[in-house]
Amino acid sequence: MPMEHAEWKQLAELVAAELKRAAGDANQPIVGTGGGSLHRGLPAELRANFIGIRTALFQRGIYDPVLVRFDTASVPQASTAEIAEQLEKVAAGL
Repeated sequence: MPMEHAEWKQLAELVAAELKRAAGDANQPIVGTGGGSLHRGLPAELRANFIGIRTALFQRGIYDPVLVRFDTASVPQASTAEIAEQLEKVAAGL
């Protein structure tokens, strides 16, 4: 059964909070990694949940240029803290 709107919002808020905890005090840009998200050292389930949320948002017509910078190789990646803050803002607007 597909998730309801409220469930997506709640999951996005939860993932944002988990990303904030994982980022800790470090808000350093990620450089020289060549893209991908494995180098962030996040638990596999958290990475997968974030990517799933971002995909669902995109499929619903919600594109956010900061969230794309989680695992891109074409522009500088955003820090985990930046991703968490932006996901929190997007979730609040859902």
